Amino acid sequence: MEISNPAVTLSDEARTGVMENSRFGFLDWLHSFSVVGNNGKSYMLGGSILSLFQEKLDVVSINIAEGFGYSEQLQSSIYRIGWYPGMKGEWMLHYPSGTLRIEKKEHCVIVSCGNEYRVECSDDHSWHLSICSPDEKYRAELYHKPYGNPLWYGRETPSYLTQHSVTYGYNWAGSVSGEIVDDGERISVEGAGIRERYVATDSSAAELGGWEDWGWFCFDEIHSSLYDMRLGMRDLAVNDLVTGRYYPKGTMTITHEDWTFFRELDGFIPSVYKVSIGLDDGVYEVKAHVGNATTWGVTHRVPDFPVATLHFDKAEGTFTDLNGNIRKLTNGKGTMSIRQWHPYPNIIPRELFSDTVMTGERFETL
Repeated sequence: MEISNPAVTLSDEARTGVMENSRFGFLDWLHSFSVVGNNGKSYMLGGSILSLFQEKLDVVSINIAEGFGYSEQLQSSIYRIGWYPGMKGEWMLHYPSGTLRIEKKEHCVIVSCGNEYRVECSDDHSWHLSICSPDEKYRAELYHKPYGNPLWYGRETPSYLTQHSVTYGYNWAGSVSGEIVDDGERISVEGAGIRERYVATDSSAAELGGWEDWGWFCFDEIHSSLYDMRLGMRDLAVNDLVTGRYYPKGTMTITHEDWTFFRELDGFIPSVYKVSIGLDDGVYEVKAHVGNATTWGVTHRVPDFPVATLHFDKAEGTFTDLNGNIRKLTNGKGTMSIRQWHPYPNIIPRELFSDTVMTGERFETL
């Protein structure tokens, strides 16, 4: 969404209310990071404070994944299967409504929920996240520093994803640094990721329909975030760190390739993404490969409500200007969270695997 003044303020960070009646609304302060530790390992870090109006709950979500896997073609089959490490640690804590605290100071806003999740939003646009799992197996002190301006869902006026999915807020890609403690090992990390401030007045999973992509890509030269709901709207923001240009709009095409069976969803996910974004002065293109996949969501009910985050182990990009000059982008990172109304396709049960045997589980949703 293009707005007249895209600069984020502390009021945006602390926002909880909007004009519309929040019948089924929710709020969140969310992060999704891809980092590399000084031990050489790759980590995917995520979590949120989520306040649910209808359920009268404040929810803390924390997760950590480590390393990448692969997908392969099954022998004597047209299908691919993914062998991904998944989630290493995951915690979901439900608190009664009112546990969420927002403390406003002169130069920052501090948002916390319980003892596990605290984020300090500063007026220099950085976020400092302090996170600790209930069992203290995972702790993190992380700093998110974005560049330029975010992808706005809405500010004075909202984005209407559908009639019953009305949103305010932003998501913003940027650099990440800090330290985590994983099972007693203290690790310095650096990388990139996205953060989100979200105020929804309503939400309808059914209306969101067949497919939704929400994600980010960061290179040394360009940071970008994007949103594509196939039955609704597309939105994007691109910040060019070399030229200083901010692009709040453009034409976007996302192509999904190499569909891979992901058993946690009893359905298929794309393992290769190709994204092309036409901007005022050129074309920004990304090709990314999935190295890990994890489920997410408040309910975690799959396959009835299949959602997953796809973590890229490789992202390549270029920017081609109007004269045909190609600028190669370096050190690419990214993730893509997907939402499906039902597993796609949902007609291939795991019993059809030709070279692997699964026991104790059955496909029973048809």
